[in-house]
Amino acid sequence: MFRKLSAALGVIAFSVVAGAGTAHAEDDVVYIVSRANNRCLDAPAEWNGANYTPIQLWDCYPPTQYNQMWRVHWVDNYHFQLINVAANRCLWAPDRNDGTRVRLLDCNSSLTQVWKALSTNTPGYRWIMGQDSAKVLDADAHTTGSNGTPVQLWYLIGDETQTNQRWTFKHAGDF
Repeated sequence: MFRKLSAALGVIAFSVVAGAGTAHAEDDVVYIVSRANNRCLDAPAEWNGANYTPIQLWDCYPPTQYNQMWRVHWVDNYHFQLINVAANRCLWAPDRNDGTRVRLLDCNSSLTQVWKALSTNTPGYRWIMGQDSAKVLDADAHTTGSNGTPVQLWYLIGDETQTNQRWTFKHAGDF
């Protein structure tokens, strides 16, 4: 179900696929790729998936890097958790401030672990907004040209030149 949606439209509101009030029947495993540098959302292997692991961008290595794979777990029609496959922990924003590094944490029902995808003007790319913070995932613009770029929360700028706030979901076979 999610593969069809992401291939045709990118990640958008779940209701487009299943209709309002319907639960997702499956979780899909994807790579989350930045438009800024075509690198993947990555939980650094040296942290071994521990709680508080800081998330970064790194060259994509499908299908072998489980620390770059994310399971999209739908919590309702529009919101989802992103669960790192290697760690089995959720993407988490510890507070609401601009520049807050996103991290891994044991999955729970906190809104700090719930995200939604918003359409952009760039086909196939979306903003990923935190339900608790109303801020989007942002690759630190000062270091987007290299591996290890920190991923943080930032207010939604919306300017087409802000490629560091746009993301696409890919499957291993899409690279």
